[in-house]
Amino acid sequence: MLNLDRMEIEEAGPNPGRLAAAIHAQLTFKSGAVPVYEIAEALDIVEIREHPLMGLEGALVTTPDRNIGAIAINSKSRAERRRFTLAHELGHFLNLWHEPKDPAGRFSCSRSDLRLGWRSRLGKVSRHVDQEIQANRFAIELLAPSRLVRPFLYGVPDLEKVLTMAGRLAISREAAARRYVELHGTPSALVFAADGVVRYAQRHPDFPFVSCQPGERLFDLPDPVDDDKISPHVEADARDWLARSDGPPLLVQHLRQKGGYAITLLVLEDGDGEG
Repeated sequence: MLNLDRMEIEEAGPNPGRLAAAIHAQLTFKSGAVPVYEIAEALDIVEIREHPLMGLEGALVTTPDRNIGAIAINSKSRAERRRFTLAHELGHFLNLWHEPKDPAGRFSCSRSDLRLGWRSRLGKVSRHVDQEIQANRFAIELLAPSRLVRPFLYGVPDLEKVLTMAGRLAISREAAARRYVELHGTPSALVFAADGVVRYAQRHPDFPFVSCQPGERLFDLPDPVDDDKISPHVEADARDWLARSDGPPLLVQHLRQKGGYAITLLVLEDGDGEG
């Protein structure tokens, strides 16, 4: 049974990254998937129930003093999503600054809440949105801390490494790709699409602005060449993807997924490949 000092963890304060780091400081495993279910139980989550939820991915019920808590997770979601949802709800539980929007005192989190990402938003956002982003940040810092991601951050950014990382850490490919680009030393960007239409794009802060917008159709993409449905890196016209096209040549790599979903990786050819 896992034993964690919750008081020492809460002393890290409300910052989600520091909270997750305080948990990892007490863990001894070196690699593989973070034992999020065992962590939750060791931090006074007395019940974790997985059953179909209508319109929600997860919910947390707790006492006013956060002495104990119970978490419900949508059993219809994939295992990787359920792990992220559990970590998200645990983030609400441990962050004493968070307050439920539900009049009944329950944290109720929808799929759109989990899709808000984990980056702080520019400008003023509602308390609810801010809390959901913080819970997402806690979840990714807990499930994919930099020390476990670091072994994949070598060479030119590559979706093959993203897939390996996703499997090793038991997180979704989408979350793995976003975390990979966030931490890789060579700036790159991602375009997520469904049925050939852009859902959203995410870029490293040092990568040029990506011009394709949600709702637009993707340009012609390289065909996959292996069983993982991943294409090689091919040179593309930067004018199709970037707001500024006067930089070094642009490389594009494409991953086709089930259900029409796809991930496209953009990287500049002069990247030094240092992770």
